[in-house]
Amino acid sequence: MMALRVGKDPFDYINEVKVERSKHAMKRRLQEYTPNPSSIDKLENIDQKYHLIVFSAEWCGDCVAYVPALAKSLAIAKNNMIQARVIDHDNYRDMGDEMGVGKLPTIIVFDKNWKEIGRFIETPKKYGTVEEELCAILDSGSESAKV
Repeated sequence: MMALRVGKDPFDYINEVKVERSKHAMKRRLQEYTPNPSSIDKLENIDQKYHLIVFSAEWCGDCVAYVPALAKSLAIAKNNMIQARVIDHDNYRDMGDEMGVGKLPTIIVFDKNWKEIGRFIETPKKYGTVEEELCAILDSGSESAKV
């Protein structure tokens, strides 16, 4: 999938942000953010392959908040079954349009066969944090995988 080639590791993305204010805010968020422990436990125990494609932009306040939170959650969980790539929406708007991205950040979750199982758009909708929201999507995906 093209998104894997153009996407960056979440930490590389944060380190390469050009807007200084956003970069500093993202790095501070990365240091200060404490992910939900039960979500981390769930992420550590995922035993199927999942791909996360994250559309983000440096000027986007929600991206500055949620991309570092996601990066830190995945880093703490240390599970290579979950791969995340961040795509700069401004540079790859056509790809975003193709994937139905309207608001940022948009985190699209795919199963191992690249079938979309859910997305996180802008802010958490059901739960308080990006990692809780991700766990809910992964739970729904693993349920459908068992059926």
